[in-house]
Amino acid sequence: MGSRATGSAVRTSAAAAFALATLAACTTRVPLADDYRGPDTWPVDGPTVYDELQPEPFEIAGDIEARTRAHFVVRQLSLPSAADPSESIEFEYYDVDGDASTPVVVLLPVFNASPKIPRFFARYFANQGWAAVVVTRGRDPLDALAAPESAMQGNLQDYHRVLDWVELQPELDATRIGVLGVSLGAMDAVMLTALDRRVNSLVVAMAGGDLSYLLANTSYRRVARTIDDMAADLGTSRAAVVAKLDAAIKLDPLAVAPYIDAERVFMVLARTDSIIPFEAQEQLRETMGSPEAMYLFTGHRTSVVYFPKVRTAAFEFFTRRFALNRIALAMN
Repeated sequence: MGSRATGSAVRTSAAAAFALATLAACTTRVPLADDYRGPDTWPVDGPTVYDELQPEPFEIAGDIEARTRAHFVVRQLSLPSAADPSESIEFEYYDVDGDASTPVVVLLPVFNASPKIPRFFARYFANQGWAAVVVTRGRDPLDALAAPESAMQGNLQDYHRVLDWVELQPELDATRIGVLGVSLGAMDAVMLTALDRRVNSLVVAMAGGDLSYLLANTSYRRVARTIDDMAADLGTSRAAVVAKLDAAIKLDPLAVAPYIDAERVFMVLARTDSIIPFEAQEQLRETMGSPEAMYLFTGHRTSVVYFPKVRTAAFEFFTRRFALNRIALAMN
């Protein structure tokens, strides 16, 4: 009995591994559109997020050596928030061995603020000899729906402050800054890249445009319930709440997408996603100029099976972009 049970378990495990391997192979890579002519010029009346920021130096509010690994040390740091000095920006710095100036990848938080996904990518980059910064979020995005524009600006100002910190570190190469985001973090990453020219290259997974459309059409239960509760509290319809949010949101991934250089972007899209509906992901890609992309045959949560492949593709894309940047600097 024991031998048969063990054999059955092995076969089941092998079958599961084969299924996962088969699924992971089902991806499509698409290059940058042949007819791409470059980004649009930022309009004079375009959104401004950083005009009110104070340029004076800031001090690190905390620096704790959290974890030590074979090739890097993870430090827990905090900075005073640019949006609210009474709050802090918390982030993990993956400090790699060696004295040479290294590229750095900044990873933005997902919706539920769990660090698991950003850490998955950060550990890989650090093991390749790159520094990484994993930004955490202390605020629930759903608490911000009463004033969404102000909340988004506050987040982007905090990310801008993190880039200020990166720029001041002598061991980090501020000309080779990559930004990576997944889901909500991807949409923040799109807006950060449009607004902050220090971002050299961008990798985003399951990013959508038109935030009010996403709020109205996502299958994510917490968001759907929050919209319904807002409608009940205001004594109005769900459509009216969404229309109100649409009028309040000016800073949107879709609105800034044409001003991002698509040559610096790699997108990952999930074809059966209902949390960030696929049509919203595709619309964002088209509006940005159809950058290089990887299409996954999966939904939002089940896309995790592809993450090792996405991680490798992200590393290869960043490597290529960082090398091109070095060549461009050498020629100038």
